[in-house]
Amino acid sequence: MEHAELSTEQVLRRDIPWETYVSTKLISGTTLQLLRRYDHRSETHRAQLLHEDGPAYVRMFVHVLRDIFKEETVEYVLALIDEMLTANPKRARLFHDKTLADEDTYEPFLS
Repeated sequence: MEHAELSTEQVLRRDIPWETYVSTKLISGTTLQLLRRYDHRSETHRAQLLHEDGPAYVRMFVHVLRDIFKEETVEYVLALIDEMLTANPKRARLFHDKTLADEDTYEPFLS
C-alpha cells in the first residue's frame, strides 16, 4: 500500500517517537507535554483540551510542521489537524486567535 492510500485512521495508529525530537531539540519540552496530553486521547478529551487552550495546541501543531520534516510525522500531525477540524469545523477559528498574531500559522501548509 502506498502512503497516498493511507487513511487518517491508519496514519493515526502510528507511534511517533516524540521524545527523540526533544533530545534532538526539534521540539521543546512544552511541546512534548502538549503532545502527550493530546496524542492518542479520546475525542471528548481532545475537545476539552481545545476548549481550554486551543491556540496552544494550534501553535504546537504549527511548530511541529515547521520544524520536523520526517514524512511519517508530518502526515501524523496533518491527520491530527484533519481530525480536529472534521470533528468541529469551527475550530478553524483557533488558527486566527489573537495570541497567535506573532505566528505565521499557514506557512507550514504552504511549503
